[in-house]
Amino acid sequence: MFFANILPMRAGELSYMYLLKKEANTPGTKSFASLVAGAIADAVLLFVGMLVVAWYLRFELAARSMELLVSDFVTSWIHKLASSKLLIVIFFLVIIIGIVLIRYVLKNRKLKTFGIIKTKVIEIFRELGSVRFDLRLLAIILSSILIVTLRFSTQWYLVRSMGLSINIWQFSFAILFGVLFSLVPIHGPAGFGTVEAPWVLALVYLNVPEKDAITSGFSLHIIVILFCSILGLFGAIGLKKIRR
Repeated sequence: MFFANILPMRAGELSYMYLLKKEANTPGTKSFASLVAGAIADAVLLFVGMLVVAWYLRFELAARSMELLVSDFVTSWIHKLASSKLLIVIFFLVIIIGIVLIRYVLKNRKLKTFGIIKTKVIEIFRELGSVRFDLRLLAIILSSILIVTLRFSTQWYLVRSMGLSINIWQFSFAILFGVLFSLVPIHGPAGFGTVEAPWVLALVYLNVPEKDAITSGFSLHIIVILFCSILGLFGAIGLKKIRR
């Protein structure tokens, strides 16, 4: 958790695989498969949660979308894009790059590197297929739900303590949008900037004052970093004791 929040470009997830290999002698394919399974479960839950929240806020989101669509700024950019050849150029560039990549893969499919990658992918899918739905897995799922609930409740309490005038549905929309945005591998060092951006965008979209959105975003992020630092220090001390 510490490295995932500190290292850029989601490189912290590599530390998860490294620690499993070093401390539990877990093969790379097993650790990567567990990472993929967790990411898939997170993505599904996030999308479901986002759909529920968006449905509850559908009238507010629709009204705000109409305001933005009829604004002079958006209208002017739509006219610029429609009158330019930028979209056509981008479209053909994507097609050309796709064709080049496909031809490269087909041309080099017999190479050793391609064979190694293919073998590793098959091994990962086998590991995913070997997951057993037993009481242990159920306990892990329930523990994960409890952790997410406690994290959500703590962040909601902090936001209310800051005096931010939003309801719990607006808060949920901003949190979920931020987490979905974090799935994109553009995480900066300690996440500063890349964590606050989706939070601010979501709240400003819901007509929350920009100053309040920025202040609350950085405040929440700093608190999370402090918590992860303490937790990381605690984990490092625990690992040191185990090695002795």
